Amino acid sequence: MKPPAETCPPPVATERILFAFTPKEQALFLPGLRMEEFAEHPHAYIDTDAAGTAGWERILREWRPTVIVTAWSAKRLPPDWVASPEFSLKYVCHVTGSLKSLLTREPFLRGVRATNWGCSINHTIAEHAVLLTLALLRGAGGWPGAMEKGGWTVDQVRRLRTKALRGRSVGLHGFGAIAREIATMLAPFKPACIRSYSHGVPPAFMADRGVEPCASLEELYGASEVLICCESLTAENRGSVDARILGRLADDSVFVNVGRGQIVDEAALLAEAATGRLRIGLDVFHREPLPADYPLRTAPGVMLSPHIAGPTLETYPLCGGHAVENLRRYLAGEPLSGEVTLEAFDRMT
Repeated sequence: MKPPAETCPPPVATERILFAFTPKEQALFLPGLRMEEFAEHPHAYIDTDAAGTAGWERILREWRPTVIVTAWSAKRLPPDWVASPEFSLKYVCHVTGSLKSLLTREPFLRGVRATNWGCSINHTIAEHAVLLTLALLRGAGGWPGAMEKGGWTVDQVRRLRTKALRGRSVGLHGFGAIAREIATMLAPFKPACIRSYSHGVPPAFMADRGVEPCASLEELYGASEVLICCESLTAENRGSVDARILGRLADDSVFVNVGRGQIVDEAALLAEAATGRLRIGLDVFHREPLPADYPLRTAPGVMLSPHIAGPTLETYPLCGGHAVENLRRYLAGEPLSGEVTLEAFDRMT
C-alpha cells in the first residue's frame, strides 16, 4: 500500500506503520506477511532499493511513521529529521541483526525502542561453531588429498592428525546467548570441561549454567585445547586477542571465531596461521569479502567459511516471524522479545 497523497504531515494520533524492505527481502524473511492484518493502523510500504535515499527521506517526513519494519536494505534515518520537533518514530522492528546502517545513538536517546532477530538464529551460529570445531579436529582440510592416496590406513590418520572432541578442555570467549547455546550443544560430546570468560559477566551466572568461569582471557586461552570466540565487539575488546593471548594456546590447539573478526589482532592471527601451529577456523574476518590473494586462504591448518554461520536458508522466515510477532506485541502493549538497548547497540558492528 502506498501512502496517501497529503498536502501537509498528518497528526500522529495512532501508530503509523511503515514497512520498509525490498521485494526480495520480503520473499526471504516474510513470505507470509499480510500487511492488511494491521489495517486498524495506518500503514504504508516502500521498496527501499527502488526509492533510494531521496525517496526514503521523503516518505519519512511526509508519512511520519511511528513504527518502521526494516531489514538489511534499511537506509540511515536522516539526522536532521531525528533532531527535529517533527520526529515521530517510536519503534524500529528490525528483521535482521545489526542496526548500525539505520540508526545512530540519537534515536535511542530520544526514547525510540528497537528489536532485531534476537535469539531466533542462535542455534545456527552455535551449530556452525561446532561444525568448524569437529572439522578441524578431524583434519577435514586434508581429506581431499587423503582420498587421492587411497583408503583408510594408520598413516592417513597420522597425516591428518585426527582428534576427538571427547575429553578436551573447551573455552568459550564470550558468554552471551550464542555461547550458552554452544555450551548446550557441546555437552553430549562430553568434553573434560567447558570454561568461559566474558568481561562483565558474573562468574556465578556461568557456574549456574555448568560452565567454569575464568578470571581473564589469559587464563581462558591458557587452559583451552579448543577455543571458540563468540564475543560481541566493543571498543574495549577490539584487537584484544593479540599475539600474547593467541600464544597462550598450546601447540595444535583449535581456535574458532564465529563472533567478530575485529576482536582478533589481524597481524597476530596471520603470524600464527603462517606457522601452522594452530588449527584455525574462521567465519568472520577484518575484510569481507576476503580478498582472493589474502594469506589466510592458503595458510596451513586454516578452515574458512564465508560468514554463513547466521541464518540457514530455511530459518530466514523464523527471523521474519519473530519480527511480526514483536510488531503485534508492540501494538498490543506487550513486552518485546530481543529488544536492543543502547548498550547493546553500542556493541554492534
